[in-house]
Amino acid sequence: MTTAATPTVAPAGKTIKIDIVSDTVCPWCYVGKKRLEKAITAFKSTPEHKDVQFQIDWHPYQLDPSASKVPIKKMDMYASKFGAARAPLIRDRMIQVGQEEGINFSYNGSVVNTLDSHRLINYATARGKQDEIVEELFRNYFEEDKFLASQEGVQEVRDEIQRAKVEGVQGVPNIMIDNKYVLSGAQEPDTFIDVFNRVAK
Repeated sequence: MTTAATPTVAPAGKTIKIDIVSDTVCPWCYVGKKRLEKAITAFKSTPEHKDVQFQIDWHPYQLDPSASKVPIKKMDMYASKFGAARAPLIRDRMIQVGQEEGINFSYNGSVVNTLDSHRLINYATARGKQDEIVEELFRNYFEEDKFLASQEGVQEVRDEIQRAKVEGVQGVPNIMIDNKYVLSGAQEPDTFIDVFNRVAK
């Protein structure tokens, strides 16, 4: 006769630390954020994990450090990067993926160098508003066709981006959980939950 395994209850006061290296114009980073949030909600909905806390820290990365501060139409940028034939296919695919995650991707706006947006995230970190600012930047850029353009804190952001590259980060999103499990790309919620279960033991 077999018996069901008893779920492992996380230690009281357990906090799972998540470090995310991201760029604010990376659509997969926005998708990854939404999937991570779903995973956290599902994980905490179980009695054995309801008291687990999550500490999420965002770190900057620039997919295109040489991007101009002069606004360029999103679709022109995509055509330049991926080719005129592939650009609309990539757009349509991202719109479909976004709808599945509750994101209304728009490609009518413009793109600029993301250094200033990362500066704002760093500024918000010291005020405990980092996650809210990241969400607002993603929503403004991807859904409302807005972009951010200031110079304060630029060197600190450049230093953090360089640190990420030294640590081997070559693409985003790059997500480290509990300082040991590294996930690359916008993983499905079940993948996050699997790692959370390992960490929470």
